[in-house]
Amino acid sequence: MEFSGFFWTKTIFLLLKVAQAIASCDLEIKLANGKVTETSSWYGGDYIEFECDRGYIMQGKSWHLGSGNILKRFCAKTGCEDFEKPENGKISTVPGGLKAVITCDEEFILSGNSVTYCNGSQWILPLGTCQVQNHTGDYSCDFEREDLCGWTASKAIPQPWQRIRAAADFQKKNCLRQDHTFQSDVQGHFIRLQSHVHAFRTYHFMSPILPKNLTSGNSLRFQFQLYMFGTGVKNLTVSVKPGSMPAEDMWKTFRANSTKLIVSGNQGANWQSHSIHISEMDTDFQVVFTCADPSSLGGDIGIDDVKFINERV
Repeated sequence: MEFSGFFWTKTIFLLLKVAQAIASCDLEIKLANGKVTETSSWYGGDYIEFECDRGYIMQGKSWHLGSGNILKRFCAKTGCEDFEKPENGKISTVPGGLKAVITCDEEFILSGNSVTYCNGSQWILPLGTCQVQNHTGDYSCDFEREDLCGWTASKAIPQPWQRIRAAADFQKKNCLRQDHTFQSDVQGHFIRLQSHVHAFRTYHFMSPILPKNLTSGNSLRFQFQLYMFGTGVKNLTVSVKPGSMPAEDMWKTFRANSTKLIVSGNQGANWQSHSIHISEMDTDFQVVFTCADPSSLGGDIGIDDVKFINERV
């Protein structure tokens, strides 16, 4: 009887610790130069009111109703200096100088934030830059570019692989809110696997097709930053496959030969560096991140700052 009591006491303690870890991810929503009022709606979702201080104008709706991610609001006021003309693009400022938007010329792609707001003296968010399309250099990617440096997700509905913009959403119920590159609330992008109760399939996130000569001399290492946290996190598999082979065929038939790394379960609420060795390939190739059946609401998986490193001396 004493053992049974100890067992249940220990179990309750562990459950409380888990609950505390999850609860600690809840975000207190703040609004610079304004105030936020949160109440529970009649159906259990969020009802949030946003109100700017006198002299400031709300950018976005003054209320939010529902659950899930919440679009960030900004309290704007005129008074910021005009931008200089950027290279390979232009910046448009709305009448009154509350908001500025950058657009890129043809054959150029935006890297970073597309919009910013004035707080009365300075622009709140750093605007991005316009870069040459299809130019990946050393094939690294921090996912700041809108074209994701050629990385793509397999077609699926719902599509859990999403590019997240730190400056756009509050990510209230998720622990993963900042990218690895900047770790900032006002800039930075990363790839997030959005768990979904109806996501029962296998979902792939794939690199562009890479030239086989990168692997010459068996000296290529693929490095990436990974965030895996939560009770509902399952497995993330990293594979290398021939570029001509569909990801679905690799997963069903050649998984054993293609798999290089499996990361399982909760890895802690922080970014961690992982890497795999890529042997010399006979054909052009792709790196593939795969998550099977992410049908959970209790976990986050993030990927950022991928790099291909030639370790040949």
